[in-house]
Amino acid sequence: MHIGLIPDGNRRFMLKKHIKSLLASYDLGIKKFFDFLEWCFKQGANEVTIYALSLENIESRGKIEIDQLFNVFIKNAKEALNAGQIHEKKIKINICGDLKRLVELSDNKPLAQDMIDSLKRLEEKTKDYDSFILNLAIAYGGRQEIVNSVNTALSSGQEITEETIRENLWVKNDPDILIRTSEARTSNFLIWQSAYSEIYFLEKLWQEFEEEDLKKIVSDYNSRDRRYGR
Repeated sequence: MHIGLIPDGNRRFMLKKHIKSLLASYDLGIKKFFDFLEWCFKQGANEVTIYALSLENIESRGKIEIDQLFNVFIKNAKEALNAGQIHEKKIKINICGDLKRLVELSDNKPLAQDMIDSLKRLEEKTKDYDSFILNLAIAYGGRQEIVNSVNTALSSGQEITEETIRENLWVKNDPDILIRTSEARTSNFLIWQSAYSEIYFLEKLWQEFEEEDLKKIVSDYNSRDRRYGR
């Protein structure tokens, strides 16, 4: 089972709980994600794709917020290099997105490159694992992913078919379940791959998401007759 996740509501949670530090709020969001991974293991999932940072986020948010996000990613990538959860469970980590564009858009290019290097070291260290796949969608956009796939296929002389587009996507596998907190839209996430996904929108902010929420979603998913357009 492959679960896609859009963890939204960080800034609203910060205001709701009167958290004064954006960095502290993001740290809580990362901690919640590690909890979420544990819950996914319990539910029998073997792949998770998280919308960690969109291209639109990089373009629209202020420099201070983006720099703080980059620092959060650097800190957690370095910690994950030796994290028991990653290595005991043999989690293969894929960095999925337009990392070149991320550096181009960033006002702090050395920091952006430091983040990419940290994530790539984590990707390299886990490349041979095969028990569980974790796709981190960073500098990601679904439309951009499709354009990149088509351009990659054309540059290598491939005919444009559904198969060749899929082969060249950043995220290779379709999610069975797509979850978004706090909003009811998919925001340019896994456009190609989610054509037949079961989509669940929750009113809760991301940091308010609990294990029972995931249990209910998976239970509902398991009760559905998936027809794939038939």
